[in-house]
Amino acid sequence: MPKIVVVDDEAIFRRGLRAMIASWDSEWEVVGDAKDGYEALELLQQLTPDVLLTDIRMPKMDGLQLQTIARERFPKLQCVVISGYEDFSYLQQSMRSGAKDYIMKPVEREELTRVLDKLKEELRTRGASPAPEAPKDDRQLRQQASDGLSAGIMRGSLHQQDLDLLSQLGIELSEPYFNCLVIKLDKESVARERYTQSDPSLFQLYIQQFVQEILDHRMPGFSFVFSESEVAALVNMPDTNMDALLELAESIRRQIKSLSNLTVTIGIGRPVKGFESMTVPFREAGIALLYRLVVGGDKVIDYRNAAQNHLLKAEVKKWSWESLDKAIHEGRRDEAERLAELTIGELCAKAGTPELVHQQICKLLIQCYELSEELGLTRDWLGEKDIRTLLVEICSISSSTELIEVCRTLLGSLTSGIAEGSKPTERDPIQLAERYLEKHYHEPLALKDLADKVFLNAAYFSTLYKQRTGKTFVERLTELRVEEAKRRLASTDEKILGIAEMTGFSNIRHFNRVFKNEAGVTPKEYREEVRSRR
Repeated sequence: MPKIVVVDDEAIFRRGLRAMIASWDSEWEVVGDAKDGYEALELLQQLTPDVLLTDIRMPKMDGLQLQTIARERFPKLQCVVISGYEDFSYLQQSMRSGAKDYIMKPVEREELTRVLDKLKEELRTRGASPAPEAPKDDRQLRQQASDGLSAGIMRGSLHQQDLDLLSQLGIELSEPYFNCLVIKLDKESVARERYTQSDPSLFQLYIQQFVQEILDHRMPGFSFVFSESEVAALVNMPDTNMDALLELAESIRRQIKSLSNLTVTIGIGRPVKGFESMTVPFREAGIALLYRLVVGGDKVIDYRNAAQNHLLKAEVKKWSWESLDKAIHEGRRDEAERLAELTIGELCAKAGTPELVHQQICKLLIQCYELSEELGLTRDWLGEKDIRTLLVEICSISSSTELIEVCRTLLGSLTSGIAEGSKPTERDPIQLAERYLEKHYHEPLALKDLADKVFLNAAYFSTLYKQRTGKTFVERLTELRVEEAKRRLASTDEKILGIAEMTGFSNIRHFNRVFKNEAGVTPKEYREEVRSRR
């Protein structure tokens, strides 16, 4: 007879769970209940149950702390966590720490019985023939792969070890071309009550799992939750033909709508050759997705069409952005601000609805965002603000005067940035050199190569670089390579020879010598030291 301990700080909730379990299956024995983690640990020691059913949020010691300690003291104990929607981030931490399953509040009888049935069967099987413990749980590998891909996309670079991790999950991406889907839930498709009572992360997890199931049957790929509102899917393709991928995306959209009454909008980038270039289609898929504000949701938006404005042609267009667009591109701020006032004022006067005004301005701002991304000016233009946040703010403005002023300031600021960036003497060559080094440190690089990139004489560049950074070009290049080598040594099982090659060292002897000069130990010794401290 399997034994279970229930932990929750509310007595009425503990009694309810006891009654629910007893009325469903007499084989389960609730041997005790506790109001917090400290009481629970005493019961676990005295009663040695098979399962711990614990709430996440409790006074004194919460469910996460209880789970961590219980796993150390009672390795065979199975843990199931109970969480409210508002505590979903805690639930995710708990699952990563080894919780067997979770139940959302308010607890429904069907969900509780499903979880306990599954646990009872596992306990029965384990008792009959103990299975050897797997070296690493698939869930942990998947989370590690998701975190690695998300971090790589954010920093603008992906590496071979990210592919290797997917291979450990049985996901082989051996075709030469890669592309990306970004899937976003259309919030308006969810009933207000249903959405406000749920954590958005729950919807993303559902979409991610659904997308992965379709990928498993249709196309090599890996889906992961990229943010609280977006799911990304990395896909592998034999060539640049997009027909199969567009069909796949439409299938995802239709089936999610059919099975769950939810709608999603999907952005798709353009295929690139080589995994390391994956950040490009991801950025394009994100830009395509922004056009949802213009064309509406429940669609698959192909970046190729969105970029060419095939989706955005209005039947009647009584205004034009051409003169404004030209002034922005040419860096003429006064003219850009004047035209912004004129054309947006005309738009507000002639458009039939507020929605049409917002759609057209969002279209313009998305195009400006693409331009700023190409020129590397987005951070200077928008600061810490995300383009999505900006568009939402624009769509909340109902005053034409306020709208004109906000857009005039925004477009004027971008135009100034373009004007400054177009003057070679005013661009910062050291910042440009640093950015280039951080992306290309693993390639064969000489001082002259970098000087040519920033249009400076090599001797002058060398002196200027040392004055501004306090380091020589070689010292900085070595620093970047050794830091990356340290990261790989600590977090992967790659061979040292492979790490040397991937971080830009011509041979293993040179790598060993330089690494020891910088770190004080050999690469092998460094790896052993780091792992001994874990």
